[in-house]
Amino acid sequence: MPANLLLHMAPSCLAAALNLLLVLLGMPNRLVIRTIGRCAAFALLTAAMLHDGMVPTQAPWHLMLPEVRFVWGALEIAWWLLAASTVAAVVRTYYTLGGRLRERRFMLDVIGTLLYLSAALAIITDVFHIPLKGVLATSGALAIVLGLALQSTLSDLFSGLLINATAPYRVGDSISLDSGTEGQVVEITWRATHLAKANRDLIVVPNSTIAKSRIVNASLPRGAHASTARFQAPSRLRPSDVMHALQLAAETCVGIAARPAPVIVTRSVGLDATDYEVSFFASERWQADEALNSFYDAAHRHLESFHALISPAAQADDASAGTLEYQLIAGIRVFGLLAREERIKLAAALVRRELTPGQIVLEAGQIPDAITIVGYGVLAASPGGDDHSADILRFGPREYLGESGPIAGVPLSVRVVARTYAIVYELPGNAVAALLKEHPEVAHALSARLADREREGRALMQPQAEMPVTRHGLASWIASCIRALHQGHREP
Repeated sequence: MPANLLLHMAPSCLAAALNLLLVLLGMPNRLVIRTIGRCAAFALLTAAMLHDGMVPTQAPWHLMLPEVRFVWGALEIAWWLLAASTVAAVVRTYYTLGGRLRERRFMLDVIGTLLYLSAALAIITDVFHIPLKGVLATSGALAIVLGLALQSTLSDLFSGLLINATAPYRVGDSISLDSGTEGQVVEITWRATHLAKANRDLIVVPNSTIAKSRIVNASLPRGAHASTARFQAPSRLRPSDVMHALQLAAETCVGIAARPAPVIVTRSVGLDATDYEVSFFASERWQADEALNSFYDAAHRHLESFHALISPAAQADDASAGTLEYQLIAGIRVFGLLAREERIKLAAALVRRELTPGQIVLEAGQIPDAITIVGYGVLAASPGGDDHSADILRFGPREYLGESGPIAGVPLSVRVVARTYAIVYELPGNAVAALLKEHPEVAHALSARLADREREGRALMQPQAEMPVTRHGLASWIASCIRALHQGHREP
């Protein structure tokens, strides 16, 4: 009799074994096929058990034979566990196909836990026929003790549930907390959120701490977000003048989009300093941090040039070395290596020139006859035309251009136009020739610096057929151009 009953349950046992095999079988590249197979195998197990008269919600205590009761109970336990496992697999497949598995991993863990907890309760009540009230009463006191002992952990757990339910951020978002902690979300676990900083450090922040914090999500809503630059200036400078200098700084940066226009606000005025805030959007192909760094540098130079223009007496310690012209010469790295007397001589040779907005400074294909140094305002270099969005480079105070002409006799590849009212200072080619005549060793430094600026895209030289591509080849070619050009000047 027992053998006949066990043989009668053989199809259910085989179906259970098939389900177990599919659970253990790993097919990561065929997730959908594996999930469909598991669903079909579970349906087969259910049909086989019902055919054999086994209902998972009914205890097998009416069967008197222990062997049959054991097999029956084992199959019902397997059915409940496989039911939870199959539903969890379907949910995981759904999120995987939607590309949301990484950001929904915490929710999947919660769903899986609830499914297996429900299966365990069903096994206790339906398979073992143990009253649930007694279990809950017995575990109540234990739950209180564990709750008090794990208060911090439970706080993190429920905060994690709240974070996943409200979704203030997801995996991949860049967030910052009011404590100053910031980074990119890489994982949300039961207890904490993992943030990766720009320097690749990993910060683990408890979920309860995040739930109490003010969260700034820089990734939502999707799309471009404005960058904010905060600046301080001495209170002796009028806010309107400082805001104008900051506006010029924004004009100088190619990485700052013209639309929407940058917004400049005076935040507070103090006895010693005034606080300003500038909000702008980065242009396409520019990172926000790159645009921010470029803006800070341009803002410093524009405020410095503005202060030099309105306060010449502030630099009256040395009438020659304290002039704006001297500072502009010293700002060119190669000329900054010269002796002080040589820099003063070059500064005295500078010719001041005022430009109106839209005025052409240099045309494409023209060989500059002077090095142009910007003292105030903004110049723009573009392939041609009046479309400012096509500007490939802009020049602000203490930046220079056109050195390829007087140094190497190479024409420009772009048109240079005054974008705003500007004041520039031109160092004539004869002054450069005289410098190279007195200091031939400067030619090597100039050629190396010009080659570096060409690789940075700031020399704007028109490509020549014989211009080499390699670093040292380009510097040597420029040095030969310098020697040929200035030897020609000396021959007459």
